[in-house]
Amino acid sequence: MFSKILSAGISGIDAFIVDVEIDVGKGLPTFNVIGLPDAAIREAKERIKSAIQNSGYKFPNKKILVNLSPADIRKEGSHFDLPMAVAMLSSCIELSEKKLSDCVIVGELSLDGRIKKIKGALSIAIMAREAGFKSVIVPHDNRNEAASVEGIDVFAYENLSQVIKALEDGEDMKPHSVSAQASGLDESRFDFSDVRGNYFAKRGFEIAAAGNHNIMMIGPPGSGKTMMAKRLTSILPGPTHEESMEISKIYSCCGMLGGEGLMLARPFRSPHHTATKVSLIGGGKDAKPGEVVLAHRGVLFLDELPEFDKKALECLREPIEDGIVSITRLKNSACYPASFLFASSMNPCQCGYFRHPSIECTCTPGDVRRYLGRVSGPILDRVDIFIEMVPVDFESISTRTCEESSRSIKERIYRARKVQGQRYKTENFSCNSQMSTSDTEKHCSLEGEAKDFMRMLFEKYNLTTRSYYRMLKVARTIADMEESEHVEIKHLSEAFSFRKAYYSYWRA
Repeated sequence: MFSKILSAGISGIDAFIVDVEIDVGKGLPTFNVIGLPDAAIREAKERIKSAIQNSGYKFPNKKILVNLSPADIRKEGSHFDLPMAVAMLSSCIELSEKKLSDCVIVGELSLDGRIKKIKGALSIAIMAREAGFKSVIVPHDNRNEAASVEGIDVFAYENLSQVIKALEDGEDMKPHSVSAQASGLDESRFDFSDVRGNYFAKRGFEIAAAGNHNIMMIGPPGSGKTMMAKRLTSILPGPTHEESMEISKIYSCCGMLGGEGLMLARPFRSPHHTATKVSLIGGGKDAKPGEVVLAHRGVLFLDELPEFDKKALECLREPIEDGIVSITRLKNSACYPASFLFASSMNPCQCGYFRHPSIECTCTPGDVRRYLGRVSGPILDRVDIFIEMVPVDFESISTRTCEESSRSIKERIYRARKVQGQRYKTENFSCNSQMSTSDTEKHCSLEGEAKDFMRMLFEKYNLTTRSYYRMLKVARTIADMEESEHVEIKHLSEAFSFRKAYYSYWRA
């Protein structure tokens, strides 16, 4: 007897439809799976057999052949357990063809018939809706993320028996609904009101958040670099619904999405400096996403930047510049979104006290040059804002001053983002940092004294073409924060003040 169940596979962070075809016929009892299955799928036969028997059903003691179509695409994951079990039982139990014809089924089975949580349920629900299917059956623990997709009915069950009973004729299936809840970093833990002094640095962070500009801090240990970086997401505007879907798809496919539903907080990723190229960019035999992908629409913070492996750092060029990362491996290849705000921090030398006002540096000039040289020119050229962090004095720490909260800073940033949103409403981007060269020339045109001032800076400091355009984008953001239609000298001057640390350390 032949039967077919609709299911789905995962490639990267996107899903594709898979037809689970089963033929239960006469012959010696065998159970074979074809259609390029991985080891987890090949092992499913034992899980399925035990799950069916422990759910009170009789396992067909016949010749069973399972085909996963299309047969030329490799299938991975244990979420094919449930559709294969349903297909087998449909050969001996009468199930509703009407319900099965428009329903995508996914889920991993335990030996006692319980349905376990899977990766990529959100991507599968999105694919099912876009393909025109009416419903999807997912594990109970995946119910909220799948139900966040509008336009498709989501049915969530805890065990195999519930699924079979729901698919029988005459049974009503009640779709699951969920209200969006926050999942991700708890922003209330980190607030800029905790940061004493360092007002120049705070201004730099505000500009970076307003235009989504890359930022680098350089300063001695204990000057507040990491503390400020951790508070960056607290002043970033929350993601739009589309951005939340993008973020949640990535975390769902990586098995890192909580049970609350969509992620409504921007991700903050801070890998250790011992991180490898594969953990940063992604890779492995299955081309899995790395930290740059997990930071999509959020912040990627690299603390102690020179301590990272040089080859790993150089691989950041493409995602920082283009917002995507392409991974090609023998068995698989994938292109992932990786549009993030790049934040980094570093000490000025190995001991950390080069140019410290009160602590003597123990490094030689050669040591300092070699340490700074660990960060290459192409990486530095992709940074928009450089901040030299200075030690906070005793008065700033001990005096009880009312520092500005993240909430009030965020309100100003929201207004600046609103200005950008209006300007770019017909474009395919929304922030100043995302402008192409032609867009920058269009929206950051300089005239008169402003043009002469920029020419002076360009010639005096030997700006590269990339740094020239990046500086213009920062100036445009400062102008937006002041609700100025044109980029003026004062905006260019402040934008350049956030590049002085670069010339002080790397061009001195």
